[in-house]
Amino acid sequence: MSLSNERFDSIVVVGAGLAGLTAVIEAYQTAKKIYNDDIAKIHSFPKIYLIEKEKNIGGNSAKATSGMNGALTKYQKELGIEDSLEQFTKDTLKSGGNLNVPSLVNTLVHDSKDAVEWYSQFNLILSAISQCGGHEIARTHRQAPRADGKPSPVGWNIISALKKFIQEDLKDNVEVLLNTRVQKIIKNKEGKVVGVEYETTNLETKETKKDVLPAGAVILTSGGYAHDWTDTSLLRRFGEKTLKNVPTTNGPWATGDGVKMGTAIGAGVVNMDKIQVHPTGFINLKDPFNPTKFLAPEALRGYGGILLNAEGQRFVNELSTRDFVSEAIFKNCSNYLMKHYDSKEEKEIEKKIVLSWLIMNEKGVNAFDAGSIHFYAKIGNMKAVEGIDQVSDFIHIPVDTLKATLKKYNEDADKGYDEFGKKRFPFKFSEDDKFYVAAITPSIHYTMGGLAVNSVGEILTPRKNVDVSTLLNTATTTDDQINLKPILGLYGAGEVTGGVHGKNRLAGNSLLECAVFGRQAGRRAIESLLYYNDSAVEKAKSEEKEENKELITGLSSTEFKSLTFREFHESDNCVYLNLKSTYHRVEPKQALLLKNTTTKTTQQVLCSNLDDGGDYGVIKIDMKQLNDDSLGLKNMAPGDTIEVKLV
Repeated sequence: MSLSNERFDSIVVVGAGLAGLTAVIEAYQTAKKIYNDDIAKIHSFPKIYLIEKEKNIGGNSAKATSGMNGALTKYQKELGIEDSLEQFTKDTLKSGGNLNVPSLVNTLVHDSKDAVEWYSQFNLILSAISQCGGHEIARTHRQAPRADGKPSPVGWNIISALKKFIQEDLKDNVEVLLNTRVQKIIKNKEGKVVGVEYETTNLETKETKKDVLPAGAVILTSGGYAHDWTDTSLLRRFGEKTLKNVPTTNGPWATGDGVKMGTAIGAGVVNMDKIQVHPTGFINLKDPFNPTKFLAPEALRGYGGILLNAEGQRFVNELSTRDFVSEAIFKNCSNYLMKHYDSKEEKEIEKKIVLSWLIMNEKGVNAFDAGSIHFYAKIGNMKAVEGIDQVSDFIHIPVDTLKATLKKYNEDADKGYDEFGKKRFPFKFSEDDKFYVAAITPSIHYTMGGLAVNSVGEILTPRKNVDVSTLLNTATTTDDQINLKPILGLYGAGEVTGGVHGKNRLAGNSLLECAVFGRQAGRRAIESLLYYNDSAVEKAKSEEKEENKELITGLSSTEFKSLTFREFHESDNCVYLNLKSTYHRVEPKQALLLKNTTTKTTQQVLCSNLDDGGDYGVIKIDMKQLNDDSLGLKNMAPGDTIEVKLV
């Protein structure tokens, strides 16, 4: 199947989790904002297709329970929480072992406030804030517990609200295709993405239909590979051998489809071997050997949950980073002998498993969300018991041992620190508390690796020609984004991409990544579609006229045009500015006049773009050519504006 070089005023979004839903809405809202009579002469108002291989919308995003991070939000200010972009950045880089792509972290952090507050337009008020593992400050936002006591899972609530908005308010412009699997991304002979091949399944008849959907842009939001044990398994290729027996919190849909399709057309990859094992997947004692676990969210420990080994002793700072807590559980809790009667086998099965006990009291439960805790108890993942004696009976640990553990914890809370490095103790315990107890085990939860992407959501490919069959031979295609360039027409957001989280993701940064980069990808895709007159540019390339240069660059020699700051790379001492679309280009050594929008300071520079055709959509400025930074370029934040004119 193939497509001609005809232009298509439509966008295809592949994957209907939070990143996909956010990209759809941002693309539509951006189109409504910028579409005008001049654009209408060239482009029709874009149609957006949202394709989901499952029968339901939501993916793993619908299962998220801890919340979404944000720094300097209005909700933090209302609660008197003092945060900073610097501290949020430091926490993210520390958790990621400094393997994160700095420009992606910079955008994640700077856009976090707007991302959290953006959802308020859908009546999603994320005003309850917890301090989860790896965070020095409380910044993980979720909705407050419901007054009626019903569960209030943040991921489900967000997905439900966005789904309703798309199906009701955007129904004339957005078409949702469920039970539809994208099988291939189509590029034309110039290397631009022009559509997808897909297959739809009728669930009643099981009949399938294959077709081609043309598009002016494709946005991949198809998730990660944390349940990928297929014939082309990415877990098997990049994961440690020990992962084979580790359960997963992911649904069976998390098979890395987007990563595989992206690399098939040349996309680079980043950190594919960085696979997160979450410390706490619930062990349902009625089905303890099930390889798929329900996540026991980070916020349970954020609201005072403690972890005990089989001897009833604490062994770790429960609020440390996920990788550290998981390693501690494997080290201290790996020989729990579990017996379970298997009704299918009609016999008792006995296995040694990794098991730790998670214990909370009612104060922590109410602060988290009593409705959700009661739901966990209803499905067999937690048990409510009265007093420490009943805890002892339930987990078969001597009551005196448990009393001593709680006494020591309370003493440490009074001191403000313990031998494990814990400095925050949300709630102390009493022996006559009502306790909520769960068996937990580390579980594969998230894949930090994925397709290489830049801070505006453009999927990247190596500058040098490579055999696409070799792209998945190593975990990281290239160590530096400078050696990558955009695949024209292909964008991505969420877990399908890599580089944001480094070796280990912070709690709350997944929903945030979907929000920030879903918006970036949706906005960049629609702007690139509408701001670029491809037919006029093709004609202009053969003519040497000043107005043709303006068509190709999207800039002007007679007036300043407002562009946005993308990033500053310390590795090459260069500043990057976004052109109006991915397709606009400036020639190497093009002279430009820059003007600071606030101070009105101007400075002439030479564009440092390369000759290989890789610098689409961006102006690269080598700071070595400037005697000073009077324009304040290095101190700009992603999205800040600067005025630019051709010279």
